[in-house]
Amino acid sequence: MLNPSVRFSPSNVATFKKALRGQYPNIKSSHLDEAIAASFGFKSYAAMRPVLYQLGAYARLIVVVDHLLLLLRLEELGYSGISPESLRRLVWSVEFPDDRYDDDVGQMIRMRRRPTAANAD
Repeated sequence: MLNPSVRFSPSNVATFKKALRGQYPNIKSSHLDEAIAASFGFKSYAAMRPVLYQLGAYARLIVVVDHLLLLLRLEELGYSGISPESLRRLVWSVEFPDDRYDDDVGQMIRMRRRPTAANAD
């Protein structure tokens, strides 16, 4: 199963949390922090926080958002009955503010992936 990958930044984490709070308002804020950290592969929010805030503005750390890890952590915290499919759809629908690549890097990647014309010398 494919999972979205996003730039690991404070604004993307905040956007992700806001989307989760909108869909699941009954989940405590601190529990969402823990579940988000788990979805990125961290054991806890306390382990994720220093990494998140030590990254400079130009760091390009890309993380995979695993909705099943998020779901497992929420179940550990006492939230059962959340549909894995609806959670997966929510994760894919979030529009993260920080793109994976800056404009210059994104342009270079697009140019590299552009196929060569058949009649090019």
